[in-house]
Amino acid sequence: MTIIYLGNFENPFSDSTEKHIKFAFEKLGHKVIPINEKDFDVEKISQLKGDLFLFHKGGQAQGVELSDLIQLLNFITCKKVFWYFDKIWGEREMWMETIIPFVNHGFLTDETWLRRHDYKNVSVIRQGIGNENVALGKPKAQYKCDIAFLGNVYGRRKEWVEELKKTYGSRFKVFNNIFGRDLYDFCASCKIILSPLFPEDDFYWSSRIYMILGSGGFLIHPRLEGLKEEFTEKKHFVGYKTFPEMMEKIDYYLKNPQERKLIQIAGYKYCISHFTYLDRVKKLLEIIK
Repeated sequence: MTIIYLGNFENPFSDSTEKHIKFAFEKLGHKVIPINEKDFDVEKISQLKGDLFLFHKGGQAQGVELSDLIQLLNFITCKKVFWYFDKIWGEREMWMETIIPFVNHGFLTDETWLRRHDYKNVSVIRQGIGNENVALGKPKAQYKCDIAFLGNVYGRRKEWVEELKKTYGSRFKVFNNIFGRDLYDFCASCKIILSPLFPEDDFYWSSRIYMILGSGGFLIHPRLEGLKEEFTEKKHFVGYKTFPEMMEKIDYYLKNPQERKLIQIAGYKYCISHFTYLDRVKKLLEIIK
């Protein structure tokens, strides 16, 4: 199969998810024609020959107009599929409802949104961890800390971060833009890594759990109903519902390193055995065949 793949392949601040997905398709024996979203051109892309056209947000972040994406989808004659990685709210709802009629199938990570709608050609496939190199990392001085948060601080996360700083002082650190093999080293360096409640809900969560567990980190993550289908609490990760409960778990696992290590290793082994992008791509191909 030849896959025409529109994505962000040149993000200088990340270990591109698109690169992991491309690798997975190629590992399965498929040919991938990568197109950078910043090079979006309706005429050039529509002239390419393939069996599948795959895209994520269709160049939203690069300023591609929705009307131009619709025009491209009208021109393309092969199977058309999107895989949308994000919470769907605000203007994203309009984008979703506009795009869905023009594709053969769509895949979301926001199961909560999908449960509120009745689309026969939309399914849930969540994110994962890359397959290229899943060896555990090595501790690095620049990442070493007792408690860490890796991500952007915005919205309700600001208050969450400030409260953690107030409680734990220099023992708590915030990091951002750590990807690839650096992420494995980060996970080997931090005793506890935290995931915030916002914007998660019972059937939506970000790629953080796959990236942290699959890179060998010990993770305290919100306890979500849908997450039970993929991970077992206290075996692969530690869950919480409220801020006080999260702090109780932090204090407990800082004092119990052996128990922490058992969960950390179990989560890592389970994640790289079940939730790599190779696993996700196999599922995608099985659904659209």
